[in-house]
Amino acid sequence: MKKLMSSVALGVLLATAAIAAEPVPEDLRETALELFKPLPSTIPSVRDNKITPEKIELGKALFFDPRVSASGVFSCNSCHNLATGGDDNLETSIGHGWQKGPRNSPTALNAVFNIAQFWDGRADDLKAQAKGPVQAGVEMANTPDNVIAMLKSMPDYVAWFKAAFPDEEDPVTFDNFAKAIEAFEATLITPAPFDAFLNGDNDAMTTEAKQGLSLFIDKGCTACHAGINVGGEGYYPFGLVERPGADVLPENDKGASWSRKRRTIPTSSAQRPCATSPLPRHTSTQARYGI
Repeated sequence: MKKLMSSVALGVLLATAAIAAEPVPEDLRETALELFKPLPSTIPSVRDNKITPEKIELGKALFFDPRVSASGVFSCNSCHNLATGGDDNLETSIGHGWQKGPRNSPTALNAVFNIAQFWDGRADDLKAQAKGPVQAGVEMANTPDNVIAMLKSMPDYVAWFKAAFPDEEDPVTFDNFAKAIEAFEATLITPAPFDAFLNGDNDAMTTEAKQGLSLFIDKGCTACHAGINVGGEGYYPFGLVERPGADVLPENDKGASWSRKRRTIPTSSAQRPCATSPLPRHTSTQARYGI
């Protein structure tokens, strides 16, 4: 491990020296705009779920409430900690009964722009994703009926659901639970100096950052990490050189390859696990783990 860390440190120093020697291309912004899109400064709309302030507030309460888990210990924020880059910075997350999950938690920040949710893309959107961990035995280990019974037992939640879904006779439902969380998560967008640079502010990024962006493009990182999220817009083989071993890849984990009929998976990758590309927008606060 010490040798690995020393190698990484040496690589960082060499890369830093190389960047410092590189001039910033005059057409860097034009080149970047062909590959990336700036994050919006307003809340994006989502399919089949009109976002309102009441829905956002309800979703925020649910996101941070551990009572949606069977044990009353784990909330959405447990694995998608908004104070640490939208994830838990663990190799794989800890769930019900202190079980260790099979995969790393992806960030919740800017997740609304992903092509789909979960590493294997099995959820089409955030409201579909919100239902999964609640019911997963290794995560929250709860049931929709138990969640709704808990929420209906609390007058404040009943009032908040009525405010968020005023046209429904019985608004406290598992579907609306998921829609409220989606509405809150749609607000978790993090415009940065990079986005200001894309929007025309030449002074938003430092010279070193511009040199890094140029290197990022020149080295081909944008083959997987591009678009509005600098990733999360397609599926790529997990293990480009060789298939990961059992020490890395959970047993029987086929990634997104299992759903190739539903997803656009490269034909050459059919025999290898595929996953959406990670989002490097918050690497300063996130641990460097893949799926």
